[in-house]
Amino acid sequence: MLAFIWMACVTAVGAQTVRTVTQTNTQAGSPKQKSVTKTTTISKTSSAPATGRVYSDVSDFPPTPPMPPMPPMEPIELSEGATFMEMGEGKQFTDKDDLKSKEVSQEIASSKTPDIFIDNTSRNIVIKTWDQPKVKVTTTVYFEGEGKLSDEEWFEKMNLSLKTMGGSVKIKSGNVGGGSYTFNGNSFGWTGQGGGVAVFSAEGMNIGTKSNTKRLVTIYIPAGSKLDVESKYADVQISGSLGTASIDLANGNLDAENFSKLMLHSKYSNVSVGNVAYAEIEFMNGRFSAKNLDDADLDTKYSTIEAVLVKKGVFRSTNDEYEFEEAQELRGRKNYGNMRITRLSNSLELDGTNADIKIRNIDAGASLIRVDNKYADIRLPLKQVKNFNIRYNGPFSSVYGNFERNALAEETKKTEKKDPSISDAISGRIAQELRFAGERNNIENRFTATGGDGKGLKIEMNCQNCTVDFK
Repeated sequence: MLAFIWMACVTAVGAQTVRTVTQTNTQAGSPKQKSVTKTTTISKTSSAPATGRVYSDVSDFPPTPPMPPMPPMEPIELSEGATFMEMGEGKQFTDKDDLKSKEVSQEIASSKTPDIFIDNTSRNIVIKTWDQPKVKVTTTVYFEGEGKLSDEEWFEKMNLSLKTMGGSVKIKSGNVGGGSYTFNGNSFGWTGQGGGVAVFSAEGMNIGTKSNTKRLVTIYIPAGSKLDVESKYADVQISGSLGTASIDLANGNLDAENFSKLMLHSKYSNVSVGNVAYAEIEFMNGRFSAKNLDDADLDTKYSTIEAVLVKKGVFRSTNDEYEFEEAQELRGRKNYGNMRITRLSNSLELDGTNADIKIRNIDAGASLIRVDNKYADIRLPLKQVKNFNIRYNGPFSSVYGNFERNALAEETKKTEKKDPSISDAISGRIAQELRFAGERNNIENRFTATGGDGKGLKIEMNCQNCTVDFK
C-alpha cells in the first residue's frame, strides 16, 4: 500500500513568491517500513516593481556588523578529593546581611611625570589627577566577621596589585576567582564573580557576592602622567586634563575630559571626551562623542561619531553615522551610513559608496567640496555662497539647483592603433557605451554651472544614481 502526503507552503517575501512542496512516500507491507521525503522549492519573481535603492551587485549591500564577544570565565581549582555542587555566583548577599566594609589602599612614590600602565578586567575604575608625586589606589572590601587582614593582604585577595618598573608604575585589577563554602555537609563552588562585588570571610576566603554593589577602584596619578589603559568589561572614568593617553577599551564605557594626545582603540563601547588636540581613533560598534577635535584620524565601523567641532579630520568609515556641529576640513573615505554637518566652513573631500551627506549650512568662505560617490542622497545648500563653480557628472541622477547648466564638454582621447586580436572585446564595449550615451550626454546629469564670478567655492562631483540638492 502506498500513501502519499502532499504539503504546500507559499511564502511572500518582498517582491518574490516561494512555493515549497514536500512529498512523503511511506511504503508498508514489509518487515521494515521505509519513508522517503522529497522537497522541491519553486521560486517565482513577482512583476511588481521593487522599491527603495537599487544596487548593481552584491558588493553594494552594506556589511553586517560582528557580534560582541562574551566575557571569559575563570576556572576554579579545588584540592584533591574535594567535591562540590556548582552554584553560579556563590552565596548571594543583600543589605539585610550582617556584612562589614572597609576602605583599603596602597600608594607608591613616583616622579611628577611617570608612565602609568593600568590593566583592568571587570572592575569600574575612576582615575583622578593630583599634584603629588605618587600613585595611590583605593577600593572597598566586603567581608563577614572580624576581618583582620592588612590592606596589602586584602589587595592580594582581590587580585589588585601596584608596583614600580623602572620609571613607570603598573597597576593590575583583575577578577576575583571562584570560591566555595560548606552548608549542611555539602560544599558549594562557583567559577567567577558574576555581576556583584566579592564578599570574603574574615580569613579572606571568597564566599559569595553582593549583587547590588558595584566593583569600583579609584586611582590617583600625578597630573603630568603619561597614561596607558587596557580595560575589558568595565567602565573607565578620567577626571582632569592629561597630556598623552593610550586607551584600549572593550565592552565598557569611557568618560573623560581633555587630552593633548589621545590614542584610542575601542570595541563594543561608548566613549565621551572633552577637548582633544590630536587624536588617533579606531572605533567599532559604539558611540563616540567629543567637544572639540583639533586634529583627528578616525577609523570607524558600525558606530555613531559625534563632535561639536572638528578642525581637521581624516576618516575611514564603514556603515557609520557621523554628526558634526561644525567642520572645517574633512577628508576621507566613507562606505554606507550618513554624514551630517550643521556648518561646513572650509572643505570636504569624500570618496565612497552609499554614503549620504547632509550639510545644513556652507559658509561663504568655503573653498572646496569634492565628492566621488554613488547610490547616495546629498544636500549641499548654496544659499549663503554667492560665488561658486560646479562640475558635475552623474548618470541616472536627479540634481536640483537654482543655476543655469552648461553641457560638460566631452574629453578628447588620442586614437591609437589597436591589436586586431582584441577587436571583438572592444566592439562589445562600444555597444555598451552606446546604450548609455544618451544618459551621459544629458545636460541634467553632466554639466558645469557658475554663480557670481565663479571664483569662490569649487565643487567637483561624480555621483552615479544619486539625488543631489543644491538649493
